Amino acid sequence: MRILKRLAALLAAFAVLLCALTGVGYLMTPPWKVEPYHGHLRPATADTAIVSKLGPTVPQGSYRVKESGIKVRLSPDVSVHAIVREPVDAPTGRPACLFIHGAGTGSAANVYGDLAQALASAGITTLVPDKRLDTYTTFHRDYAAMADDYGKSLKILRSWPGVDPAKTGLYAESEGSWVSSVMTGRDPSLAFSILTSPPVYPGRDQMAMAASTYLYSIGAPDGIRSDVTKLLGMDFAPLGLEYADFDALAQWNRLIQPTLINFGVDDPSMPIEQGAQEVMDRARAAGNRNVTVRYYPTNHQMRVGSRLAKAGLPLEPHYTRNLEDWINAVAAGTKTGDWSTPQVAGSRPDQLYAAPNATSPGLVSSLGVLIGLLAAGPALLLLAALGALVLLLARTTRRHRQRNRDKDPRFASGVSPCLWAGAVGGLLLLGGTLGYVTVVVVHALGLNPLSRVQNSLWIALKVLALLLTLVCAIMPGHVLLARLSRHSSRSDAILAGAGHVRPQSASPLDPEPILARGWGHWLVLILAWAGTLACLLSLAFWGLFSL
Repeated sequence: MRILKRLAALLAAFAVLLCALTGVGYLMTPPWKVEPYHGHLRPATADTAIVSKLGPTVPQGSYRVKESGIKVRLSPDVSVHAIVREPVDAPTGRPACLFIHGAGTGSAANVYGDLAQALASAGITTLVPDKRLDTYTTFHRDYAAMADDYGKSLKILRSWPGVDPAKTGLYAESEGSWVSSVMTGRDPSLAFSILTSPPVYPGRDQMAMAASTYLYSIGAPDGIRSDVTKLLGMDFAPLGLEYADFDALAQWNRLIQPTLINFGVDDPSMPIEQGAQEVMDRARAAGNRNVTVRYYPTNHQMRVGSRLAKAGLPLEPHYTRNLEDWINAVAAGTKTGDWSTPQVAGSRPDQLYAAPNATSPGLVSSLGVLIGLLAAGPALLLLAALGALVLLLARTTRRHRQRNRDKDPRFASGVSPCLWAGAVGGLLLLGGTLGYVTVVVVHALGLNPLSRVQNSLWIALKVLALLLTLVCAIMPGHVLLARLSRHSSRSDAILAGAGHVRPQSASPLDPEPILARGWGHWLVLILAWAGTLACLLSLAFWGLFSL
């Protein structure tokens, strides 16, 4: 009978604890999610050619190219190197293009060389400056200040011999499109804007879409994919990542220049359809219908051979020729109705997920809170281990001093193994979960599908989390059983008194405590149990208790 009572108490405590962890996991999940994208664009033709009704443009290779290294002074104490490439013996009054770096690039000598060379050979003067890196870090980026810096290079380009300032525009890739959006909004006299692989949306929204796409592509478990909203809904202020919330959308409301948008359909990181439609809609609202969209069978960098960015990959063969034709046609005065090729053309895109409109946080509202949650379990268990060591040393010393050794139990039977199992299990399972998340992230960044065994590990982690919850429930179950037993004893005593039956005398001393005896042992017990519970709460954040 006592075994059944013990089992019932344990199952009751386990059920309550499991429901609590499931509920906390639900509260940790923000009220938004990344939805599949349905507003697909359909290119009018697979041909990416760009042709103006005003006549043919200067083809690539028409001119030899002269390359010059210059210095651009950004402030009294800061200058950057830049490379100007210009067509030799080309007519004056020619167009020009300033190149703006995306994330991950900084040196003019190592990026855009093939693009800038090709454009210059078609009669377009180009300038590629180094990115200013003393104000650009992983944790801090000011796109308005970066626009100021690039504005210094733009001023030099506009005054370069042979260049028509009214025919000078911008080429920006990826993150650089946020910088160019500030510049086009500030300076309506810019002749054109080329946006290649633009994120379009604020970084947090774009990253939510990208992460979901990457995780889906590798077949990541649903629980891991749901972590995207938990992480990207947080306040990044503790790390200084305010630029993740840069209001990019507001900038596109002022895009009045002729615009060319280029996307690679093998780029899982960008909103290749939603973003293009967003820019077209906002430009149209500003009175600008001269927006051309081209899709290529390429990766993020408009290169072929791999979906990932790798050194040495060639540009898509038609890409530079289309850029040159578009720039020269715009410089010749081509308006919205002057194109003989469609507005949207190229390879057929298929965007899997939409960038969300809002990214509010869940219960874990910031990275600081998450770090505190992840550290709480190990920290409490470390304190419990130190406390247990102190108690062991004290007990050993006392035994050496006393001839009559104290053999009274300090923990109830089964409590000490439970504490050890919970502590070790909590640490191992938390470490294993973080390790598994790391493996999934590495696979996602490399677009390497998870194996069946790797996917099964997630199920194993969830099962182990249930077992750890059962271990953690033993102590409250033990307390519940003790209370039930005491209530039963009182009832027996009352019944015995009513029947004038003398109850069996009980020992005045109870040799075994309910859980622990002495404040030191109680402290160790509370720290160990709380540490295990904190580990379980961390596991709930990562989705191990999600249904």
